[in-house]
Amino acid sequence: MQRTPILAAATALLTLLLLVPSAFAQAVPTRVVVLPFDASRSLGALGLVSAAAVQRAFNQVEGLYAPPVGDALLVLQRADQAGVDGIAAIERLFQADAIVLARISGQSQLSVDLVVVVDGEDRESNVTGSLGELARLWRQLAETSLQSAGIALAPADLAQLRGALERAPSVPTLGPLGVAASRLPGARLDDLETALELDGDSAWLLAETGRVAVLEGHAERAERLVREAAAAAPDIADVRVLEGIVLATVGDDAAATTAFESALAINPAHALALAGLADTRQDPDERQVLLERAVAAAPRLVDAHLSLAALQTAPQRRLQALRRAAERVPDSLAIQRALQETVLAAGDPRGALALLQQAVADPIGRSAAVYALAAQLPDVVGSEALAFVRDGRAAFPENVSLAIAEADLLVASGDLEAAEAALRAVVAMEPDAVVAIDALATVLGRAGRLDEAETLLTEALGPSDALERRIIEMQLSSGRARTALARLEPLIEAGESDPLLRTYYGIALGRVGRVAEAQTVLEAVRAEAPDVTLAARALNVLEQQRRIVGDDDALALEGDAAVAFEQGLSALESGDWVTAADGFARARTHGDAGLLAFYQAYALQRSGDQRAAIAAYGDARDLLGDNDVLLSNLGFAHLQLGRFDLALDALQAAVASNPENPQAHFNLGMAQLGVARFVEAAASFERTVALAPELAASVEPFLAEARRRSQR
Repeated sequence: MQRTPILAAATALLTLLLLVPSAFAQAVPTRVVVLPFDASRSLGALGLVSAAAVQRAFNQVEGLYAPPVGDALLVLQRADQAGVDGIAAIERLFQADAIVLARISGQSQLSVDLVVVVDGEDRESNVTGSLGELARLWRQLAETSLQSAGIALAPADLAQLRGALERAPSVPTLGPLGVAASRLPGARLDDLETALELDGDSAWLLAETGRVAVLEGHAERAERLVREAAAAAPDIADVRVLEGIVLATVGDDAAATTAFESALAINPAHALALAGLADTRQDPDERQVLLERAVAAAPRLVDAHLSLAALQTAPQRRLQALRRAAERVPDSLAIQRALQETVLAAGDPRGALALLQQAVADPIGRSAAVYALAAQLPDVVGSEALAFVRDGRAAFPENVSLAIAEADLLVASGDLEAAEAALRAVVAMEPDAVVAIDALATVLGRAGRLDEAETLLTEALGPSDALERRIIEMQLSSGRARTALARLEPLIEAGESDPLLRTYYGIALGRVGRVAEAQTVLEAVRAEAPDVTLAARALNVLEQQRRIVGDDDALALEGDAAVAFEQGLSALESGDWVTAADGFARARTHGDAGLLAFYQAYALQRSGDQRAAIAAYGDARDLLGDNDVLLSNLGFAHLQLGRFDLALDALQAAVASNPENPQAHFNLGMAQLGVARFVEAAASFERTVALAPELAASVEPFLAEARRRSQR
């Protein structure tokens, strides 16, 4: 049998459902990937749910793991779009020992042409059954697939596999169940609840409904459903895993641990159970072992890869963990972003660009979103980043995010005219693309053309609270704090309660020199609405300014220097480090000041350009003298470049300048760890926690490593 029509049908299914990355699988010896089975329209969702049933049964076998079919379908679609062999891509990225695909034909009497691919060889067979005995058909498909793959089952494993398929849900429920179990988009709680009215005793359906319920925010309902599912099928690994996931989500860690351990007692290689159990563990070594087992069984388990990287206390090991993750999941934007941030933090912007180039060289990883990440690269590689983004635009000419990324890089280079032209071209093609219109308005605001920007936004959004907020935000980001304040004051006097607008009010007060009032407003917002992170960032900027230049209310700047400084502060508060560095650099051209140099250095450091940051910190130190915050940041920049000698000098001076600065003690501990002064490092980490107990969880892995090494 030719496999091509089956692959085409699977790809078509994905195109219809617009797949989103799913939950993934597990670890150990044998990995089997199941693709959605091809079935005629008259058979409805039978192909999808049959593949999910077989995949679920495989996870009952000790040492065998099969991920949900959705992620394999994603790889298949990406391969099809790139014009490469989908089966080869699945073999490579999943490290698959076998791949199962099939075509179902017939009406009430069914014929299934089964293909199991092992080492590039198609092993074909045929299984027959009936729509009225789906459980029997699924058992035959699972057993025949494993036989074709050369996987022999012990009697206990065979019994476990068959136990997962003792009964099939009723035919009317197969559609919503198949979508949910496959982790395809479109799973709807109301559809699953309707299915439960017909099949309320199906543990499979109960568990999947519970998973979707917790995703939609129905925690109590989800918990009841998964507990009911586990009571009905305590020996089905996937049911117990879903129970654990839901219980962990609702905060019952003890019960979640029991559920994951129960799943692992059935199959110690169940990747999701291993990853879930790792999340319940406090000991870093135990977590690492569990996560490594998880990704060994499920090489595309994104969350497990990210958790593994986060556990690494040495930057080089963290980088290695993320590079391995990117090899297995080149299409994961989360992994590519984490990898880029790690390399930038190490002071290697060219290395970060090289990794993006490497990512898009893989046909599966080539996406508009990965190209757009180049907009976050610092100015030192600005021209190369712009060329890279333009390559992306050539590959994805209709992608709005890439057009915005190109405009961002043009703005960072100071070419506002070219940025405007690029965005106007997009708006001309897609007049309803609000995100592009908004980006164009931002560029006009940066150019000082606020009236044009406001007109553009008004036409796009219409009179609304959202428009008012956006105009005020644009005024602040364009360096027009007094204009924003004039717009905000009547709203605040009238009793405006929106926390974001009150945050903007606090920011505007700080910008015009009313620092004490600004601090009061922002602290009130942070207390009442802690999810408004902008308020916390703005407070941090105010506190940083106070600690750098003392209690003076404001930096005295006028004209273009004041506008550039405000633009830098606005970008700093929103985490746009490249734009912030540009704003402070422009402000410095109109008359230098120590605070400007400090902020430019800080923004450069956060963007990953450590060498430029060190130079700017040096300018700030010349203008301001020694300061514990400045010295701590300078030391950390040296640390990121591996200059432990210079880092130690700066950080020892920082803690001498202010022994109560916990960040300085932490950075000093990291430098001491780097030069194998483990006893001193442990003491520095202990002092950090003593000064700032809220940092204990972050410091603990480094403190544990310092103590462990000091005892060798």
